[in-house]
Amino acid sequence: MRGFLLFLFLLLSQTASADLTGAFRFDYIRGKEEDLAKRALLKGKLNSNFQYLNVFAEGFAEVESDTPQAETRRSPTRGYLQEAYLEFKKDAFYFRVGRQALRWSESWSLPSLDVWTGRRFNRLYFDPIAEQFVHPTGASFSYAGPAVTVEAVAILEAARNYYPEPIPELEPAQKNSFGGRVKWDIKGFSLGAVAAQVLDKNTLGVVGNYAFDVAVPKVEIGHVIDKNAGFGVQEESSFATLGVDLFLGNWILFPQISVFQAQTPFRTETQTSYYLSTQWNPNRHEVQLQAYRNAQTEDTFVSGSYGYNMTDNVTASGFVQNYAGRVGLYDYYERMTGGLVFGVRLELTGNLAF
Repeated sequence: MRGFLLFLFLLLSQTASADLTGAFRFDYIRGKEEDLAKRALLKGKLNSNFQYLNVFAEGFAEVESDTPQAETRRSPTRGYLQEAYLEFKKDAFYFRVGRQALRWSESWSLPSLDVWTGRRFNRLYFDPIAEQFVHPTGASFSYAGPAVTVEAVAILEAARNYYPEPIPELEPAQKNSFGGRVKWDIKGFSLGAVAAQVLDKNTLGVVGNYAFDVAVPKVEIGHVIDKNAGFGVQEESSFATLGVDLFLGNWILFPQISVFQAQTPFRTETQTSYYLSTQWNPNRHEVQLQAYRNAQTEDTFVSGSYGYNMTDNVTASGFVQNYAGRVGLYDYYERMTGGLVFGVRLELTGNLAF
């Protein structure tokens, strides 16, 4: 990756145009009984174009104070390279190589057909959604026609998931992974088929939606065969998600329901989850509300945030969250935070075109 970044730097000196965006952010986050985080983040994004070539890089560095939570969350002072890739494009053809976002899902909660993306579960849901994702490194090819889009992917370094203590921190086995997607867009209908082999998991799925003037109903169905679910056991799982995007003036709503079933030779497990996200964004104000509930595991997450753009480059915001769970990850979240979390955030942004 270091050699790839050096190549990007040398190439940028020859480009015709580039856009550099930077941001500084400070977060103060407190739980029910103690401080959870005091941290400063420096973010940067570079987008450069030269004829048929596009260069993109994005990342952030974090400095976190010595709060008791920093070690538990496995959130040390370090940098994170989110994306760094070269993209060759001509007409409807695209070829991209490097670390890149590959999100093939129609939903935001798990399980989903977002097979390539890892997540920073160790940071809970303190961060904006883009910073929660971890992306893979590889090559992708796509053809985007007027009605049909075809994509093929070869992954050299799979994205990994990060968890807080005491969940074991395991390095994923690095195996070459492959996948493909076909999408059809015809008179408001969008239909896609996905096939992917990611490490020891084989995934097949379909997604579809229809665009009305103020609503986009959507469905996502997947089947996963995990050849190494643990102790030499193969697990098969299926899921279906129904949702709709509603556009009501300054309000945008994203309700969805997911049904998930996993089966091994020894057990069958069924879970149902509900998710709702709401955004209100008039002028310089931004309000976001989220609610998630898994009926079987009793996992619950509720979040509300308000932000105000004081100027084009300065944003102040605050948020309140609540975590609850009976077993597993959300149970750890509740014990780590005491359930209730609140935070304040100040962000400064800037842009340089050259």
